[in-house]
Amino acid sequence: MRASRGNELGLLGLHDPDLWRQANVNLIEKALAELCYEGLITASQSENGSRFSVSVPTGGYCWQGRLNRWQHPVIHPGSVIHIADGSPATDAMTVLHRVLEGRVKNPATLANYLSETLNTLAADTQMLAARRGLCARDWLALPSHHLHSLLDGHPKAIPSKGRIGWSFIDNQRYAPEHAPAFRLHWLAVHHSLAEPVYAPGWTASRLLEASCNEAEHNRLSGLLPSSEYWTMPVHPWQWEAMITRQFAGPIAAGAMFPLGEAGDCYVPQPSLRTLSNIDRPARPDLKLSLSLLTTSAYRGLSARHLSHSPMQSIWLQQLLTSDPLLADCNATALKEAATAFIPHPVYHTLPGTPYQFDEMLGAVWRESAHSHLGTGERIVMASVLQQKDDSGHSLAAELIHMSGTGATRWLTFLFDRAVVPLYHLQARYGLGFIAHGQNLMLRFRDELPVGILLKDYQGDLFRTDEDWTSHPGLPVQAWDALPALPPHFLIHHLWTGLFASVFRFMAPQLEIEGVFSEYAFYRLLAKRLQIYQDSHPTLAPRFTRLGLFSHKMPLLSLNRARFSHGYGDMAQRPVHSPGPLLDNPLIFGAPSGK
Repeated sequence: MRASRGNELGLLGLHDPDLWRQANVNLIEKALAELCYEGLITASQSENGSRFSVSVPTGGYCWQGRLNRWQHPVIHPGSVIHIADGSPATDAMTVLHRVLEGRVKNPATLANYLSETLNTLAADTQMLAARRGLCARDWLALPSHHLHSLLDGHPKAIPSKGRIGWSFIDNQRYAPEHAPAFRLHWLAVHHSLAEPVYAPGWTASRLLEASCNEAEHNRLSGLLPSSEYWTMPVHPWQWEAMITRQFAGPIAAGAMFPLGEAGDCYVPQPSLRTLSNIDRPARPDLKLSLSLLTTSAYRGLSARHLSHSPMQSIWLQQLLTSDPLLADCNATALKEAATAFIPHPVYHTLPGTPYQFDEMLGAVWRESAHSHLGTGERIVMASVLQQKDDSGHSLAAELIHMSGTGATRWLTFLFDRAVVPLYHLQARYGLGFIAHGQNLMLRFRDELPVGILLKDYQGDLFRTDEDWTSHPGLPVQAWDALPALPPHFLIHHLWTGLFASVFRFMAPQLEIEGVFSEYAFYRLLAKRLQIYQDSHPTLAPRFTRLGLFSHKMPLLSLNRARFSHGYGDMAQRPVHSPGPLLDNPLIFGAPSGK
């Protein structure tokens, strides 16, 4: 009877002892490695360099492994044991409690962090159940939305699926590892309350058409009392949990009213708030506000970033096609058709209000990657490169094997078509894109990386605060709206986003599988970047200002930021905290790895 009820609720994966144990072991290894990398704990290393230990009052833990070029422990799977009795460490909550107690000063912060960890373990167990027996090649053969739904998630956030605010049933309905498909809730919004920002050629009717067949389009349009109303999509969870009550005033006044669930079915991307049209994949993706705390912040949408991003995305695509190097690298910006933001009548005007209260009702319509897919191509998130199947085989290694070319040639394609254009955007135009594994998408043809696609410009596209370039075709207000940073900070969008969040995990795994040594990986990366620098001598002063080849690079610490900021309300989104300086893996002396 109990098992039947568990099956009915979809709990069998969660309560499977083998899957639960494996999820815990995986998270323990990730946690110890990331906490060491961020300098939050210190591991002692044996004389032969292959055994590491962390001491805590209850005895501590040790494991087998090595350090990669980032001085980040690469832990041999299943090797973490209790120092006291040599038994395997299989309870992530206990390990984190013992390791972090005393290091995290606020007990409430630690308790919330552990609660996020439990949520993550539940999601990871479901993930393991969903991909059980799936080898790397079969994984890569899946449709992109399904492939992405099975990825591990944020590589640096230990509780990467905290999702504070969602119940288990909410996860079943809306989390990617459960492979849901759902329809959106729709609102009728009066023009006096808010007006979308459209890219040229787009209208409210065309936006609705992108999510509905003709019959649904006509039905919803017929529910609007006049042409002074337009239709706004809302995530169904957001409607139920937030909008029904928080916007009760405007609804009661008739400034907006619900139209119900309608239109095409959508599936969630790993970011949760970005949704892909599963019925018509070439139609625009939708990015919708979610008042959900996960990884580092609430996943709402800010008015500050929405008003100019359609124009910025169009301008960026024009730049990518007009610059010979960027065009040759097949770099593409996914253009935004429109954005919309409905301000809360009180929170929006309240100084110092917690940011999540002012980000509850926003939307972005953005070109789907599928709409750019050519014959014989695949487009996937860059995070695929750091992913392993559950037997330990890297998806990147499988892509190299499937390409039929050598690893050196394959990686040269990757560096020339992904890294060089991002660096060129910084050096030539003073534009820095946060190129982490979800924002950056890779285009493959015959399994060779041949181009990149950029997306998510709301707060993830920056400019230098120095006058490096003109911006023809972009209104000055849209240029000024881009956050400005000094060049030596701008470089960290490449360093922290792509190098530390993707390559840091990808390169050691290629070495473990005998595909390509980590030392040679960064040698080749440095060589391709130096070839680019040598071919652009007029940009030499900017290369110096950016400092990509500085001997030391600062570490931006995600978990440290959570411990510092805690879980209290804040007027601004939390930012990463600085950690200890790192030796730049692009600077070479003797090979590392000992």
